[in-house]
Amino acid sequence: MKRIGAIAVAISMVAGVAMSAPANAAKQTLTIWATGGDADAAVMKAAGKAFEDANPDVKVNVQAISWGDGYAKVLAAAAAKKGPDIFTGGLSWGISAGNKGALADLRTLGVASYVQPKVPAQIYKALVGYKSTKVYAVPFDLTLMMMFYDKNTMAKAGLTAAPKTVAEFNAAAAKLKATEGVTTPVYNEWGNADWLGYFSWLYSMGGSLYDATCKVTINNAKGVAALTQYKKLYSDFGAPKPGVADWSMNDNIKKGTYGIGFSGNFQASGYYTYFKDYKDWRVAPVPASPGSKSVAFIGGRGISVMGYASKSQQALSAKFIKTLYDRSVVRQMNLVGAAQNAIFLSPVISNADTIDAYPASVLATIKSQLKDAQGPPNCNGWEDSQAGVTTALQSFLFGSATAQAALDEAAGVMKSKL
Repeated sequence: MKRIGAIAVAISMVAGVAMSAPANAAKQTLTIWATGGDADAAVMKAAGKAFEDANPDVKVNVQAISWGDGYAKVLAAAAAKKGPDIFTGGLSWGISAGNKGALADLRTLGVASYVQPKVPAQIYKALVGYKSTKVYAVPFDLTLMMMFYDKNTMAKAGLTAAPKTVAEFNAAAAKLKATEGVTTPVYNEWGNADWLGYFSWLYSMGGSLYDATCKVTINNAKGVAALTQYKKLYSDFGAPKPGVADWSMNDNIKKGTYGIGFSGNFQASGYYTYFKDYKDWRVAPVPASPGSKSVAFIGGRGISVMGYASKSQQALSAKFIKTLYDRSVVRQMNLVGAAQNAIFLSPVISNADTIDAYPASVLATIKSQLKDAQGPPNCNGWEDSQAGVTTALQSFLFGSATAQAALDEAAGVMKSKL
């Protein structure tokens, strides 16, 4: 990795005269890989610009990497000891890459102690490995699973409020199915038929992937009940399978052809960007079983520092990361994000108010859900288990396996990676 360090002043003596250092000293460069697309990189560049303004001797270089191969690129950079100083990536990437020796410990850099009190405990915990004495990532931004609908479509189906319980949801979906013009009563967008889509149902019905000691619990009775419920979205209420109508929620909610949709808060950004005159869309928490809390899946990105970076680069990286929790910096990031359909949801709940693009009701739902939302488990091997778990779930959702057999298979995958 090309880095420009502090300028070494060359001193030579010619005829007893000392030559001075160059007047224009080179800047220290901080290289950041931002997982996502060009819009995500633009949001990070806004933070970089704020950092450059406060630190004129620093140049921040931001490059976008994709979700598809971003994790592999990080590992390749670690092996080559050449690449970024900082990267953002999936919430589980820090645990997985850190356990492979690729990342710097953010505790020793002073980042962990700075960030931890600012963010919800369960979100911070999701990025720290079980029983780990090191912190390899802290929350950068969040993506929250929510329920979307059109108030007029709901009213047409005889529904005056969003369903709060699983039973109310099933009743509402049945009414939407019987409503003229509604072709798809339920639509799963983010995490369609995979572990992520199942997650909110599992946790909101009292289940979990692992217990507090990382014992696999996905295949207990609550897991079976949640998977049985999740299948109803497809078998009873017409949710399209993956590959059939991917990423088509917003327009069809507006048209009234989709009833209830499940996706991330990023689709609220989509409504703001592409449907500014459409005011009838609403959001609500995911349904829960009686006696259980509505526990939305919280995704997003963590931020980490590469282990091969020099001590001076790691110190600069730590200084930069701390600025990402400053309200004024977050506001600058959201001014850019709002213009590019890339709203930045800070892990600091109070910073949600910097998102001028979101209606007050949406902000209230987001802040309410963040209090109980859960991120991916911090158990070893979870990142490597996800594909196998999804395959197992789909053997019941769309195949001939029983719910118990599918979850037993998923549990086997998870146990093999611990």
